[in-house]
Amino acid sequence: MFLFAALTNLLYPPACRLCDAPSPAERTVCRRCERALPATLAPACQRCGVELRGAFDARMDCAACREAPRAFELARAPWRYAGPARLAIRRFKYRRRWRLGRWLADGMARTARESLPLGEVSAVVPVPLHGLKRWLGGGNPAEDLARPIARSLGKPCRPRALARTRWTATQTRLSWRERSRNVREAFTALPGDVRDRTILLVDDVLTSGATAHECALALKRAGATRVYVLTAARTPLDER
Repeated sequence: MFLFAALTNLLYPPACRLCDAPSPAERTVCRRCERALPATLAPACQRCGVELRGAFDARMDCAACREAPRAFELARAPWRYAGPARLAIRRFKYRRRWRLGRWLADGMARTARESLPLGEVSAVVPVPLHGLKRWLGGGNPAEDLARPIARSLGKPCRPRALARTRWTATQTRLSWRERSRNVREAFTALPGDVRDRTILLVDDVLTSGATAHECALALKRAGATRVYVLTAARTPLDER
């Protein structure tokens, strides 16, 4: 086994999964890329977690949360959706770089421990894909993040607790209002998995919050008491 590993490293030298620079085999991302990761900085919206640049008054919630209150209690992410964080998520989602997915999940679990009331959480639930989209894409990235996060936090993962009941267009190029209309009433939850429980909802990126809001509504209609949202990255306010 040692000889096989040595031969593999000789033929395919270990490299950073982001910049391809030589890196120890045990590291998924090199130290240089880790230092370049754009962390979510304070001050931030107390509910959705978006950065509030220059907000030094008593209001610690963003305009979007004030105008349209969210169904989830709290959303947090370790990074802004920019630079190496954006690259890591895109490579994980679209190129199936599983080691990057596990690395993202580790960072998300650390943020959950630091920023969320985990003592209340009963189960981890990924944002679901429509069955056809899941089949065409070969899986669900949110579920691939949720499973290792649940193991790390010592919580059960319930990937079937929430379902997407209709096909929805991709949110990438939609405006905030279009995103909200696109996913309205697109989800349903199983009461047996969520009733009287606090749920940790997991996805890769939080942008407008429309998907997380609709998922939280479905979970609460099925009897969930609280919903906390955990994503790998948060889109900056000026890019929503």
